[in-house]
Amino acid sequence: MSGWTRDLLTGFAVLLGEADVATWNPNGIYTDNQTALTIGGLPAKPDTAIALAVYGVGQAGDDVEQPDSAVQMQARFRAKTDPRVVDDLADGVFDAIHGLANVTLSTGVHVLLARRTLVAPLGRDSSGRWERADSFDLMVHRPSPHRDV
Repeated sequence: MSGWTRDLLTGFAVLLGEADVATWNPNGIYTDNQTALTIGGLPAKPDTAIALAVYGVGQAGDDVEQPDSAVQMQARFRAKTDPRVVDDLADGVFDAIHGLANVTLSTGVHVLLARRTLVAPLGRDSSGRWERADSFDLMVHRPSPHRDV
């Protein structure tokens, strides 16, 4: 049995892979020429990669009476030599996610609304690769045992 957060992140990874933003491989194996799409953190290789992670809830938190939740998702980008490549990756993710409304992801998670709320250039990592992180606020349907469906 998979968890709801796993399904949320996997659903977005599939969506971004289908939009040709990056390569999604659930096994985490990528060639040096691919743009890796991972969940949790950036892999050591390849140099060009995107990682998705859930890191918080919206400002209002989760309503205990309604089955909808606000979730924050970070997309972290990395690329070698040219800082504009991370911007290109971020633009692809923005185009695929920002404004997404009333859509059920391939994993069954229902997204009511998605919007980008933060853009943060991170400079270079210890290997000289450029990084950036964007945050998305997601309004999602997230039933749980103590809330009405």
